[in-house]
Formats: sequence, structure tokens, C-alpha cells
Amino acid sequence: MAVTTRTFFLSAMICGLSLLVCAVNFADEVTLYDGKKITGTIRAIDSNVMTIQTGKTSQKVSLFDVTSYQFIPPTLSQDLSQLVIDGEKASYATGPRTGKVKLRKGFHRFSFPYYHTTGLAKLKITLSGPSMKSAEIPKEMLFRVNTEVRAISSQEYKVDKEGYRLPINLKKPESAVAYRLMEWSPPQEVNSIYELKYIPVKKYGTSPRLAMLTRRSAIYFGIVYEGVIKIPRDGEYTFSVETDKNSKFKLFVGAYPRELYKQAKPIQKSGWRVTFSQQGELLGNIKEWNQERAVFSILAAEKTVEVSLKPESLHEIWKIQTDPKKAKQPDRKGEPATEDSAYVSTKDGNIQRVTGEVVGMNETSLLFQYQGQQREVNLDRVVGLVLHKKRIKTKSNMALQSLVGLIGGTHIPGEVQLDQGASVLVKMPWGGSLTLRRDYLATVKTVNARSVALTELTPETVTQVPFFNQLYPYRVNQSFAGKPLKVGTQVFSKGLCVHSKTELVYTLDKNFEKFYTVPGLQAETGQLGNVAVKVVADGKTLYEQPEFTSTTKQAPLDLDVTGCQTLTLIVDFGKGQDVGDRFVWGNPRLIRAAPKELTANKTE
Repeated sequence: MAVTTRTFFLSAMICGLSLLVCAVNFADEVTLYDGKKITGTIRAIDSNVMTIQTGKTSQKVSLFDVTSYQFIPPTLSQDLSQLVIDGEKASYATGPRTGKVKLRKGFHRFSFPYYHTTGLAKLKITLSGPSMKSAEIPKEMLFRVNTEVRAISSQEYKVDKEGYRLPINLKKPESAVAYRLMEWSPPQEVNSIYELKYIPVKKYGTSPRLAMLTRRSAIYFGIVYEGVIKIPRDGEYTFSVETDKNSKFKLFVGAYPRELYKQAKPIQKSGWRVTFSQQGELLGNIKEWNQERAVFSILAAEKTVEVSLKPESLHEIWKIQTDPKKAKQPDRKGEPATEDSAYVSTKDGNIQRVTGEVVGMNETSLLFQYQGQQREVNLDRVVGLVLHKKRIKTKSNMALQSLVGLIGGTHIPGEVQLDQGASVLVKMPWGGSLTLRRDYLATVKTVNARSVALTELTPETVTQVPFFNQLYPYRVNQSFAGKPLKVGTQVFSKGLCVHSKTELVYTLDKNFEKFYTVPGLQAETGQLGNVAVKVVADGKTLYEQPEFTSTTKQAPLDLDVTGCQTLTLIVDFGKGQDVGDRFVWGNPRLIRAAPKELTANKTE
């Protein structure tokens, strides 16, 4: 495996093509059910229709045809944040990228997002200027972006009439440069600096130098460096950044760029993980919980937002464990489906289930109705809650709505409304609403629109027959080895991996018109594997391959399921017993017929 860098740090960066700012064109992005994308500015959204400005014209798109969309904010003005070296832009010159920028004496903030794919990572940064030869930036010139720096208003970053960037007022500088490290694996991809904001942060750290310090085995990684450089005298400074061909970067000076600020937060180490009675989940802390409402404090981008919910909308609540590997898992066998369950740690370290009704919480205790009396349980002992007593029942699992993903990990279900402004309104299905700035949103997914991933539906029945005694439960979105699903050279982020013999039956309720999938044996099985494959709808065989092997050439399936009540996917034993019989239904999705209430509103 190629060797790359583990925690590395660069040499000060504040370069610029004089004050020429390389403009970046941003546009909101809308993905349709057939994979096509529309880029433009989302002007308005109501319950059925989205209006998108593309150039000088606008078009209306039915939300039923939209799979997902995301808002991409515009760049800041030159005075606030300046892109000084664009390491993503194609270059016809060999060697390092360089840039010049005029800086007044004092402290200047900089940002350097960087990502690397394959091969050996290379990163070298030097600085030259008045009375300075080109060399690594001395650690005495580098300082941290701390609370004091972050409190400085963006409007305080200026350029004077002579073209010099003015310094910021920093009273208590702290040495070292801050960084955050991200890693990912295929099929997940990062194709631009701006996509780093959607990768969870693996590690935060600081370094006294801006240089590559250590090496590591991970191939796909990104780092966002933030720092402050102390310029000794007024003048024009030249910065040089040299990387390998598989690395990309951008160098900014001034206020932290808005297009980068939506950096994903690290995995939350405390608080609660809440799932709703409908789709979605919340990560945050409980501020208030009584019979009327439950208030949670959550992260949205870099802000803390309070969300007020009806207690009936909550399904499960589990305390986020500091070290999940050491935490004991509760035994949920025999859990009642009509009573609330509280899982509480005992003095000997075990977890006990108590059934009754959750009344609420105060600052220190869970209020629980048990055997006709209200009891208080110290919150430190509460591991989790499963709420059934007053839970709102889902009216239809095919209702058209959105799942709003916030920067920070929370996903809120509801109906999105937007009318020109910078904020969106989310009307939650159980009542109440939430107003959020549009740039707090990572992405919005349209649930149960025209294209519905089979991986998001639960099979009505699962029948698995082991050849001998070994049973392999089917996997969703990963192979049995925990790797990405792969058929031949094609990798799937969504899919089902099953072992012979497995039969999955899904209820369609006559809601769909087409079933698409790419079938094949999991690539990691090599030449092994021989299975009999069949797709059946309402007892009628739509597809059959009695001997499916690694050499079987199979085009994607496009099957008509119009008016069908059930869909059955069957992978049976073949001629080789069950050796290597690991089969993939790649990107399985159903194309839904338009509901009657949307037909009249459908736009061209």
C-alpha cells in the first residue's frame, strides 16, 4: 500500500496573486431521480414544487422528481477572505505554486484546506519577503486560531488603498498552528476542497511547525489548517507550495472562507442520540422535558440551536458513550411493544430494564411512572429509553416529505419551505416547525419520492437457509467482510449483500412502476460462487438466471412491477454448494408511480 502522511503541517501560507482574487462560481445542486443534476440558485420551495434559477431563466421542478439537494453559499468579498493560491486549478508549469501578497506588519489569519488521494504525499511550503530568504516559516511567526481570533468579526479584515492587507488586533496570541484531520474510504469520494466539509473530523491537533512531520498508511485523507502568521514588517511576501500530483489545496488569507466554514463536527462524545417515531435522528443535549415538550440543544454548523419537539415524536433515546467499545450493551430481548422501557445501570455495572411510562426529565433525574408511582432515577444511571406508551404512529411509510441533514449530524424530517430568503422553514410531521439558516444545511433528501432505494425499506419477510449450519444474515450497504459492495469493477454505495440461500420479500402495495438493480457476485469472492437467481413479483417470475457465476455477463435489470403487491428477491444454492455464494443486489431502487394528489400539480 502506498505510504502517505499522518499528521502533517505546512509552512505558513499567505500567498496571493497580488490582490487578484480567483473567482469561484457557486451554485446550488439538485439531484433528480434519474441521476441527472441541475445547478443554479434554489429560489423557492413549497410542499410540491421547487423553483430553480439557472442563468437568466427559472424552471419549476416537482419535488416528487427530486432525490436530494444542497445549498452552496457564495464566496465572501475580497476584503474579507481572499483566495491567493488555487491548487485545484490546472497548471502547465512544473514545480511549486507561488503567489505574492502585500501585508502590513502584524498578525494575519490564513486557512489552508488540503486533500490527498493515492501515492506518496508531498508537501513543502516556504516563505520569502523583506530581509527574508525563501525558507520554512520560523515557528516564532506562527500562532493558533483560538477563541480570541474566532471572535474577530469578518468585517474587520480589510485591504487599504495601497493594496496591503491590514493586520488583525490580537492581544494574547497562542503558539502553534491548529489543524483537523479527515479520512474516508471508497466508495465515498472527495473531488474538491469544498467536499471536505462533509467528512467527519477524525482528529483535532496543533503543531509548532507547518511541515510534513510523520507518515501514515491511510490513502484518502484531508487536512484543514488554520493559523495566524506574524509579519515582521510591511512588504510584499512570496509563498511557495509544492505538492505531489495527487494532492489538491487552496490557500486563503483573511477571514475564514464561508465556503469552508460548514466543516463537519467531530463525533459527539457526550449527550444523547435520539431517533424519531418517523425517520431521522438528533444528536444533542436535553434542556427541558415535560408532558408538553422536549427541548434539545443541537449543533448546526458552528452554532448551537434549540429544537422543541412533542414527546410523542420520540422513539428511542440513548446516552452517547465516551468509549463505546467498553460500554455494556443492554439485553433488549422481550422488550414490551406497548410500555416505555428505561435501561438503567446497576451498582454492579450491569444494565437493568424497567417498564412503565416516561414522564420527563429535570436537570438531574429521569421522571418515570412505575407500578402506579412516579419515581426519580439519577440521569447518570440512565443508559437509554425506548418510548412506546404515547408514540405517534406513522400514518404512511410512503408519504412524501424531506429529511433535512444539518451540519453536525442531526436529521430532521418534515416539509421544507423556502421563499427567497436566507432561512428555510421545516414543518415537522408531528406538528411544530423549525427555522434554520439555509447554510446550516448539509443536504436535503426527498423521502419516498419517485426513486426509493430498496435499502431504505424493511423486508416483510426474510427467509434464510444455511447449506450446513452456518447462517449469514444479509448485509445492507456493505459486504460480509465489511467492505464496499463491488460487482466486477463497479462499486456501489447502496446495495444488499446476501448469502445463499436467502429470500427477501418486500411489500409494494401497488405503489411502484419499475425495479432497477445491478446484480452480481461480490468481487472479493474471486472466481468462486455459483448461485441461482430469481426476481418474482406477485408470483410471476420477472427475471431468472439458474447459474450465475463471476463470468456471467449481466446488464442492469429494468423490470416492470406496475400494480404489483409484493417483490421477492431469491438467491438459491448453485452447483458449488454454498462456497463463495456472496451475491450483491447493487443500487436496488424502485421507481414510484406519482400519487394522485401530486399528479394535478406536476410541472413540465
